[in-house]
Amino acid sequence: MTQEFVAESLGVSRQAVSKWESGKSDPSTSNLLALAKLYGVSPEEILSSIKQEDSKQ
Repeated sequence: MTQEFVAESLGVSRQAVSKWESGKSDPSTSNLLALAKLYGVSPEEILSSIKQEDSKQ
């Protein structure tokens, strides 16, 4: 999925999606839930992957 597709699906800017991917900002709770639904995963899976990335830095 492209950033543009994700952004359009969630009703946010492509820049917002880019910031989420780069760790410069975090999605709101409602956007986190929408992302989980879009990707077909649980919100917990997204949060645990963020936690793992944070521990690597």
